[in-house]
Amino acid sequence: MKERKRLLALLLSGVMALGMFGCGVTTGSGDAAPEKTPAAQDSGEAAGDKGAGTADAGTTEKKTIYIYQLKIQIDEALKNVCKQYSEMHPEVEFVVESEADNYFTSLKTKFTGGQAPDVFTIVGNADAKLWQSHLEDLSDQPWVADMIDLAKQDITIDGGVYGLPVSVEGYGYMYNKKLFEQAGITQVPTTLTEMKAAVDKLEAAGISPITQPYMDWYQAGNFMVNVGIARQEDPMAFLQGLNDGSTTFVDNPVFLTLADYLLYDVSKCTNPMNTDFNTQTSLFSNQEVAMTLGGNWNQPTLDEAGPDLSAGLMPFPIDDDKEANDMLFAGVTGYWGINKDSEAKEEIKEFFTWLSTTPEGQKCMTTDLQMIPAFRSFEADPDSIGELGTDLSSYINQGKVYGMYHSYYPDGFAQAAGEAVQKLVAGNIDGAAFTRELQNGWDNLKTE
Repeated sequence: MKERKRLLALLLSGVMALGMFGCGVTTGSGDAAPEKTPAAQDSGEAAGDKGAGTADAGTTEKKTIYIYQLKIQIDEALKNVCKQYSEMHPEVEFVVESEADNYFTSLKTKFTGGQAPDVFTIVGNADAKLWQSHLEDLSDQPWVADMIDLAKQDITIDGGVYGLPVSVEGYGYMYNKKLFEQAGITQVPTTLTEMKAAVDKLEAAGISPITQPYMDWYQAGNFMVNVGIARQEDPMAFLQGLNDGSTTFVDNPVFLTLADYLLYDVSKCTNPMNTDFNTQTSLFSNQEVAMTLGGNWNQPTLDEAGPDLSAGLMPFPIDDDKEANDMLFAGVTGYWGINKDSEAKEEIKEFFTWLSTTPEGQKCMTTDLQMIPAFRSFEADPDSIGELGTDLSSYINQGKVYGMYHSYYPDGFAQAAGEAVQKLVAGNIDGAAFTRELQNGWDNLKTE
């Protein structure tokens, strides 16, 4: 409980009130890795190799900033923001590429293949340590002192700060409010008994209750397994214990309960092992299903579905402990790091400073990108974060949030954990074997 209160205080410091300013952008920039321009070909240098391109021959040099990022939900909005910045700074242009399920493998390939991005997503502590040798130390940047403590601790290594926090985010079940109303569900379930009753009502009304992308490991490994870690009495002590051998996943009561719940969840999904992220998003956006795992990062996608879709965030009621269940999961889920070998790194630093310290940039972060900022000096725009962000903020304000700890996983554990979930829900292992799979995965990948 002390850790929950501490998390609450840190989160609240990043979402307090401020005045907002304008950012009207409508056009986008490129959406693939930069190719050689004629000027770059003449010099034998590809724009994508080191992030520096050249404008028309004989004119002022133009730097190309290649951003490779994880959140495909903000792809178009980010391109729009970059376009506006380029209009204000014509010496800079952007190429934005967004990837979800294969991001981490692809990022490594880009670095080894000479197509290293100038800016790339790192998901927190373990990822920052993995990529530290490629990251620019940003400790001297003007926005660092404004970061909330929760954001800073995950991206600080030996006193150096290695990334710009993208957003405070949170997740649970996304649910369709209109479908709940249609089925006669008057309040969101916060116990397993209530959840089963709600699902029964949905099915009786002819509504598919749940979809999950069990075809992919990403959400299962990062977010579903985090449910079990976050609900430990002291999550950070549990994680440290996994490294030094004093704690274990094996037969852990919380993870056994989580395994039982995942088996119930998958039993209410249609074709779960053939559902990927795009299918999941499409089914929910088209109002063909009532619930799915999601977070406030999904709001831009839901907005594109139209005004008829009314969605909210609700907890994962894995057992009948109402107080323990009635919580969402929140934290800083990603940072933008700068490739220290980029020829455009000074221009990128200026871009980051514009985003985080100027009224126009802050407005782009909170309105166009619909983010809950991880800074003390400004907060989310209530009209832009939508229903999902509003629900998350409400849970934060009530102190009803667990942490997000996947940034402390050893490199590769998210995939190993996600694959363990896949084995469980496919019926290939039981709950006890699931906990052993998690332990084996951690032991094989830990470095401490």
